[in-house]
Amino acid sequence: MKKVFLLVTLISIGNLFSQESKLQKQFKTDFNFLGIGLSYEIPLSEKWTVDLSSGVGGGYRIGNGFAAEWVINSSLAAYLKSEFKYYYNREKRERKGKNNLNNSGNFIAFQTKYNTKRFSLSKTELPLESALLNEIHWGIQRSLGGNWLFNFHAGLGYARDLDFSNGSVYPALGIKFSYKLF
Repeated sequence: MKKVFLLVTLISIGNLFSQESKLQKQFKTDFNFLGIGLSYEIPLSEKWTVDLSSGVGGGYRIGNGFAAEWVINSSLAAYLKSEFKYYYNREKRERKGKNNLNNSGNFIAFQTKYNTKRFSLSKTELPLESALLNEIHWGIQRSLGGNWLFNFHAGLGYARDLDFSNGSVYPALGIKFSYKLF
């Protein structure tokens, strides 16, 4: 009987640790320089997730070539974003004994973001366009302990305003802190 109990205990502990290495569903609040929002990261396979998010923050003014700028002041704009992430080093992190909680790992991603015009416009504010931004980037996601996460990415993007058909290439840089709600 003691052997059966010991075997069940060891299997349960093993399953507990193996579940940590699997990608998890995560509903999060996001805080970054571009605004605040809510996101839901959903595993699609052992190495792929999709991170769907929406929120409010700054808007965009897009010219042609390399003439895009992010603008924030008193009036906010809304955004919808989807990011497909391919995590490529989680097994290596696990072999080295590193933490894989909260989908920690390095990834390559494709992101699409739709940004609206400003909600209101005062006489001193310049108008901003509705914009569609597409990026390819490399990034890291790390658990900071508890339910806190850190996310950084760098890559290249293309922005297109949907009002005047201007388009621009831009360097894609992002830093985000998230709190996992469940």
